[in-house]
Amino acid sequence: MPVNPRNPRKLLVVHGVQTGTDADQHQDQLIHDLIAGRLGDLKLEYDVELYRYENINDRATAPYQRLLELIAGTPAGAVLAGEALDLLGDVVISVADGGPAHEIRRGLRARILSEYAAGNPIYLVAHSLGSIYAFDVVNELMHTPSCYLRLDRTTWPVQGLVTLGSPIGLSMFRKTRPAVSALTGSGGFFRWRNYWDRTDPVVSGSFYGRPLVNYVRAESYVMYGNDTGWIIRDRIVDTGKQWLFAHTGYWNLPVVGDELVEMIAS
Repeated sequence: MPVNPRNPRKLLVVHGVQTGTDADQHQDQLIHDLIAGRLGDLKLEYDVELYRYENINDRATAPYQRLLELIAGTPAGAVLAGEALDLLGDVVISVADGGPAHEIRRGLRARILSEYAAGNPIYLVAHSLGSIYAFDVVNELMHTPSCYLRLDRTTWPVQGLVTLGSPIGLSMFRKTRPAVSALTGSGGFFRWRNYWDRTDPVVSGSFYGRPLVNYVRAESYVMYGNDTGWIIRDRIVDTGKQWLFAHTGYWNLPVVGDELVEMIAS
């Protein structure tokens, strides 16, 4: 079923590295509130949902939890070791690109296609590690027959992508990313907006949050010629925070809310 532009807009949030379980993730509410605060008098029907995959990560790292508890020796040490495994394990799973990472991508793709089958315009908002999964799934969909006919946006399962604090420029991820595929035909372009803070250590790869300069993420994915399919824009923002606090500071930035309103309204 083609996308019906009269249907309410659907924003699907893809979270990044997290502790806890799926039940602990509520980033969709943050995006909902951000958009609501920037709509003003604009009447726009939209809904925000969250793609949760932390339970998949937890199942994959569960065999190592008991080992860490034994090594830690104390209850407090076991708690800290468990939280470290919870965070670092998410990254290892993505970089290893094994069964759990494939399961996460399959689930995200299925969620998108379910909304697509219902004719709902979908927009992805992906934070941190979630931007890696979101990028890969969009790229897969662009290779799917009958999807992304450029002259017909009703064939686009995802209408636009906003990434926040993405590590996609780091070598550990860049070397595994496929070349961005082009839309077929000529006409419209898929929109990708990439927001990053100069001191965000996840973007720069600097543990100490060394400010990043000359960021060229967009240039790395630009293609030239008549079949160019993506319009990619890097947006440098100041979250007003430092280090990992900068990495989690995107959720309430007015400029991000404005971009989302503009994207889903057009």
